[in-house]
Amino acid sequence: MAESYKPMDAFDSMTESTFIIKPKTKTKTNTNTNSKSDLAADGGYLTLLQGQEPVESMQLRKRLFAQLWQPLEEELFTIEKQVNNIGITEVCDFVDSSYGEIERREQGQVARPFAEVSAAVTFAGINTGDHGKLFQSLQDQLLERGHHVALLESQYCNTLPNLQRSLLEQMFNSIYADTDAGPSAFGGTKTVTYDLGLLQLWWANAACSGKKAVVVLQDFEGFAPTVVDDFIRIVGGYCDAVPIVLVLGLATSYECVHQSLTKASISMLNVERFNLQRSKQCIDTAIHRLFVQGRAPLCFGAEAYKSLLDQFLLYSFSIAGFVKKLKYAAMDFFYAQPLSVLASMLAPNAAVSACPVRLNSDQVELIRMQRSVQRFLERRATENGGNAYVRQALSDDDFFQDTVLLQMARALVMYRRSYCLGIDAIVEIQSMAPEAMQKPVRTLHYYGVGQQFDDCTHWKTLLAVVRRMKTSEMTLLLQKLCRLVDGAADVDWDLVADGTHIHELIQGAAELLANPDGSAIPDVLDNSEPKKRTRTRTEMEHRPFLLFDKGASDAQLNALEKCCEAVEAMLRACLISYHDVALNEVFYYRHSFLLDTAFSAQPRAAVQMALGKSHYYVSCDCCAVTDAEDHGSDDEDQRITPTMHDTSIAYRLHQECGRLINLYDWHASFSSVVERESQRTAPSQGEIQARFMRAVEEMRFLGFIKSTQRKTDHVVRLTWGM
Repeated sequence: MAESYKPMDAFDSMTESTFIIKPKTKTKTNTNTNSKSDLAADGGYLTLLQGQEPVESMQLRKRLFAQLWQPLEEELFTIEKQVNNIGITEVCDFVDSSYGEIERREQGQVARPFAEVSAAVTFAGINTGDHGKLFQSLQDQLLERGHHVALLESQYCNTLPNLQRSLLEQMFNSIYADTDAGPSAFGGTKTVTYDLGLLQLWWANAACSGKKAVVVLQDFEGFAPTVVDDFIRIVGGYCDAVPIVLVLGLATSYECVHQSLTKASISMLNVERFNLQRSKQCIDTAIHRLFVQGRAPLCFGAEAYKSLLDQFLLYSFSIAGFVKKLKYAAMDFFYAQPLSVLASMLAPNAAVSACPVRLNSDQVELIRMQRSVQRFLERRATENGGNAYVRQALSDDDFFQDTVLLQMARALVMYRRSYCLGIDAIVEIQSMAPEAMQKPVRTLHYYGVGQQFDDCTHWKTLLAVVRRMKTSEMTLLLQKLCRLVDGAADVDWDLVADGTHIHELIQGAAELLANPDGSAIPDVLDNSEPKKRTRTRTEMEHRPFLLFDKGASDAQLNALEKCCEAVEAMLRACLISYHDVALNEVFYYRHSFLLDTAFSAQPRAAVQMALGKSHYYVSCDCCAVTDAEDHGSDDEDQRITPTMHDTSIAYRLHQECGRLINLYDWHASFSSVVERESQRTAPSQGEIQARFMRAVEEMRFLGFIKSTQRKTDHVVRLTWGM
C-alpha cells in the first residue's frame, strides 16, 4: 500500500542553504487601544506601561492636566499683570500730569513762553516677544483714564505719511468710540488728508479738557530715525493746541534715543524715563507662589530648574517663554508619566485625599520600585512594629494604596510647607544682612533644591550674619520668625525634620532672649551654664557676637548663642533636600535634556549634522547602501562619494583644510570627486565649476567660510568641530 503523501517541511532540505521563513499574513484585528481614532478622541493621551495602564487612569491624567494647568496659567497671568501694572501706572500718572501749561492757559494763568513735547522713554527690556502684551495693557489703562491712544509699530510706519495715517486712523477710531460722530464730522468728504491739522481742528471743537493724545512708538529702534525726527518737529508745532504725549518703547538702552535723534529734536522733548522691564520680579513672584509655596503639584528638580532658569536669564527674559517651557514640562508629566495620577492627591488648597481611581498591580509595583519609597519603608522598619508594617506594605496592594500611599503624600505636603517656611525665614534674615549678601527668591530656591544644607555656601554666610547680630537685632529677627512659624501652624512636625518642633524652638529662644536672667529655661534649648566672657581667638570664631555686643552680660551672651543655635536648627529642619522625601521621583520633574532639546535650539549643530550625514535627511538609497557595506568602519563619517549633495561634498572637503583654504585646490578636489559619477555621463568642466561656485556660496551664506583680503584666492574657515 502506498504511503500517504506528506509535504516536505521547509527546514528538511539542509543542502539548499538557509531559508528565511516569513510569517503568514494574518488579518489585523482592531485590538490596539491606541488607534488613530482613539488617539484623537483622547487628545493624544496613550495607555502607558506597555498598554497595561487602565483606561480610567489615562482619562484621569487627561482631566488632571486640564484642571491643574488652567488655574496655574491664570495665576501666572495675574502675577504678570500685577507686576507690570506698577510701571504702567507710573507712565499713566506722567501722562495725566503732563501739559500743565495748557490747563493754566485755560484757567487764565500765564504759561511758559515755549512749549515742550512731553515724552515718556520706557525701557521694556530685550524680551521683544512680550512687548505687544505689555504695551497693549498700557493702551487699555490709558483708555480707561479717558485719553486717546494710538499704538504704532515700525513695520506699518516706514515713512512719515504712513505714520501719520496710522496715527490719525487709530485716534479717530477711539474718538468714534467715545462719541456718535462719524465721517460726517470731518466735513463729509471721502478723501481724507492725513495731517495733524485735522486732529487740531477736531480737538478745538470737541470737549477734550483734561484728556491727552498719546502716541506710543512700541519698537522705537525699528523706526527710521529721519521719520521719528520729522514727526517730533511736526508735533512740536501742534503741542500748544493738542496735548500730544509721546511714549517711546526701548528694548536696548536709553542711549538709543540720543543716537537716533538730532539735538534739535531732543531739545523739543520733555523727557521722563521709566522702567517697564519687571520680568525678574514677575519670575520671582511666580517661583515663590508656584514652587516654594507649592501651589503647583509639579515641582522641578535641580537640573530641570536650572534649565528653566537659564533659558530665562541667559537668553530672552521672556515671561511667555517661561510659561511655554513650564507648560511643556506639565504636558510631558501628564502625557508620559503613568504615576501622574497621584497629582490628584496633592490638589492645591485641598487636604490630602485618596486617589480617585484604583491603581493596578503594575502601578503599585512601579511606586514600590522608587528609591525614595524604599528608603521610607526602611525607616519604618526601624520603628517598633515596623517589620509587620513593611511586610504588609510590600505584599498587600490595598493596604499600600489606602494607608502607605496616603502617609507618603501627607509627608510630601508637610515637607513643602516646611520648605516654604525655611525660604521665607532666609528672606527675613537676608533683609537684615548687607545688600551684597541678598539673593532673589529664584536663586534661593535653586540653592534649596540643588544643594544639601551643609554644602550651600550662602546658608553658611547667612548663619554667620546671625551670629554677629546684637541683642536688639536678634530680638527683631525672632519676632519675624515667630510670625512665620505662627502662619505655618498646620505643619505636622512629626512628619518633617525628625520630629523637631520648630514652633516651640523659636518661641523658647524668644522667651530666653527676653528674660536671659530668668531661672526658667525652655526644655527645647540646652540649659547648660552660661559661658564666661572670653577673648581667645577660638572663642571669637564660635562666638563673634562678643565683639559686637560688648555691653551685654554673660547671661545675655549665652541667650544670644542659644538663639543662634535655634535659628540654625530651624533652617536645617526646614531646608532638607527633596531627595530625602518619599515620592520625589514622581512630583519633581527632572527631564532637563528634554527641555533643552525642545527650547534651546542649536542651528549650527543641526546644519553640520545635515551636511555631514546628508543621506539621513534626503533618504539617499545609494549613499545608504555604501554605508551598509562599510558599516562599523572608523572612516564612515569621512568618506566622500560622488552621489552626495554638492554642498555636502564641499563641506567634507573643507574639514580637511586648515584656517586658510586655497580655492584652486578646493575646486580640484571637488572636481575629482564629482567626475567619478557613474549614473550618467561625466559633467563638463563648466558645469563642475558652476556647481562648485554654488556650493561655496551656500557655505558662505551658512557661515562656514568668509573672504579674506590677505590672499584673494583663499577663504577663511570659521568653524571647527561640532
